[in-house]
Amino acid sequence: MNLGQGLIIGHWVTLRRFLLTFWRDIKDGKGLHRRGGGTQILDFWSGRMPRGQEPTVRQDSTTEGLFTVEYPDERLPVYERFRVLPMLVYDTEDGNVRCTSCNICAKVCPPQCIWMTQAKGPKGNVVPLPEEFFIDMDVCMNCGMCSEYCPFDAIKMDHNFELSNYERHQTHIFDLQDLLVSSEFYAQTHPEAWETAEQITERGKVSKKKDQRLQKALAASKPAAPASSQPAASKA
Repeated sequence: MNLGQGLIIGHWVTLRRFLLTFWRDIKDGKGLHRRGGGTQILDFWSGRMPRGQEPTVRQDSTTEGLFTVEYPDERLPVYERFRVLPMLVYDTEDGNVRCTSCNICAKVCPPQCIWMTQAKGPKGNVVPLPEEFFIDMDVCMNCGMCSEYCPFDAIKMDHNFELSNYERHQTHIFDLQDLLVSSEFYAQTHPEAWETAEQITERGKVSKKKDQRLQKALAASKPAAPASSQPAASKA
């Protein structure tokens, strides 16, 4: 190879990709649209989409031009298996939380970022529900082991990755109300997993347990049979 030929080829490849980027935008009718930069006080470019409606940029082996995704004006697709923080599922039909506070998720958590307390009834008896449930988002490593080991299909991995704010000592510790999502929400964000045979079987088990709890509660609420008011027969 002649001296400097590799350098020229490298610059040509970069220039070609640079020019293809503008050609792609002109071909798609976005030649005068701003592709990034966030909110500007004085903006001469059009095409900025409202929050939540940003265009999704899909990249594969056929993508030409620049590979930079101008977040937050552009976004990469969020796939179903993408995982961030855990979430607790409650059933939309009756509002019952699936979590029984068995503490398995806290035991298998590698960084030990989950802790909870079990609820108690009026008589001090243990109730299979969480009274408190906390996850430290700064410690969570998003591994999903809590979701894999949950025996009641109560904890799943959420897709929400925009969690930054200006305070991290209190707001970064998610409590029970921050983590609760409906089963309908989970079905929308994880449609393929929701329709798997394993999930259908698990939902059947959960429904059966609900019926058992309902029958037990109805039996406990029934008034006791009144004692017989007839005097006992006297012995002869």
